[in-house]
Amino acid sequence: MKTRVVQDDSDEPSTQKHAVVRAPVRRSTNFAARMARWSANHRKKAIFGWLALAVVLFAVSFVSPMKSIVFETSGPGESGRADAILYNDFKQPAGEAVLIENPSLSADGPEFKALVRSVITRLSTLDAVAKVESPYDADNSGQISDDKHSVLVPIEIRGPSDEAADKVDPIVDTVAGVQKANPVFYVGSFGESTGKEIKGAFYDDLKKAGLFSVPLTLLILVFAFGALVAAGIPLVLGLTAVLGTMGLVALFSQVLPMDDSVPAIILLIGLAVGVDYTMFYLKREREERAAGRSEEAALEAAAATSGRSVLISGSTVLVAMAGMFLTGDAGFASFGVATMTVVAVAMLGSLTVLPALLSKLGDGVDRARVPFVHRFRRSDGEGRIWGAIIDRVLRRPLLSVALAGGLLIALAVPALQLHTAEASIDSYPQKFLTSYNRVKAAFPGTEIAANVVIKTPDV
Repeated sequence: MKTRVVQDDSDEPSTQKHAVVRAPVRRSTNFAARMARWSANHRKKAIFGWLALAVVLFAVSFVSPMKSIVFETSGPGESGRADAILYNDFKQPAGEAVLIENPSLSADGPEFKALVRSVITRLSTLDAVAKVESPYDADNSGQISDDKHSVLVPIEIRGPSDEAADKVDPIVDTVAGVQKANPVFYVGSFGESTGKEIKGAFYDDLKKAGLFSVPLTLLILVFAFGALVAAGIPLVLGLTAVLGTMGLVALFSQVLPMDDSVPAIILLIGLAVGVDYTMFYLKREREERAAGRSEEAALEAAAATSGRSVLISGSTVLVAMAGMFLTGDAGFASFGVATMTVVAVAMLGSLTVLPALLSKLGDGVDRARVPFVHRFRRSDGEGRIWGAIIDRVLRRPLLSVALAGGLLIALAVPALQLHTAEASIDSYPQKFLTSYNRVKAAFPGTEIAANVVIKTPDV
């Protein structure tokens, strides 16, 4: 404990100068408080060291790019072993299928046959196509529907299956050209092109989420703090934590390959926890200053309380996310590694560079106030809107519990209609499944085949 004595040198008419004794600065001994104290006493090391670490780690992600999962060889259990054998020992080419339909013309008619043969001829000339099967061959009678109004034209794409997505576009363009020239027929393809569209849409959505998350986060923080400097600190910590995590995960992926959506997950979770941890700290520090404590005492109190909460909550997340490894699934494991890493990095930043920044800025954290927005905050640092809600809740606790509980129950009611199901292509957006759904209707039957795989030195 440390007590400060301040000599009063004012010009008040008095025959004797007097001393003003301020409240003592309590020195907490918990780990978070000790880290904050060191950072506040070594600001330059903490701030520039953190920035250098984030930049260097991010540069690692360029030198050693993230290695992606090969899902065919990473499945769990016996089915995973079978899939790996099929992938490694039975090289299956990627494929596409063209569906041709006409509700009034028969597949045995001359007009229908002419169109099918035209499609086969045009596709066979493409460099990406290794083989096209005609539904009119004797062995392919199953490619004509029972009602004779639909036919399937299977296509084998040349080269390794993992390169098929880069070769399928000419096939799609050719099919689209045939459809445009023959509007009385339905001509569409599905297969490798469908998977490519779905995957592209998924990553586009993740990119949009990442693109909008930063400005929206800043807007919310400006409204919450009423000052640009205070709003910028959580965002900076979150973004630097994300950059550093990208490099660490790229290194980890050399041993444990990552799902392709991991970078977007790192961005979203990194911003969330970075902002959350910083708001814990910053809010408490501002409350202590509003209560009359000195800058040093306010920072000490924030480190001892909110800093410890960050340490405990972050550690809890790490333990919880470690459960992802128990699934035995490579995708879930990569999500667990990415989430644990970004949370750990954000937690480290909130316990080191954040106290250093707050110590450096002091009351300057409230600079660049936004007109009108800061008026929503009371003199004690609490938000006026949230403060008004809390005041009313505390006046009528029983009524508040009943209303809040009733609202939560009402929000939970739709969950009673949820049912677990096996993930399949049907769960994807239907706008990508037009041809697929038509095929299911024209060729009904079992969609999932059961493979029995036997591997032995001598079969």
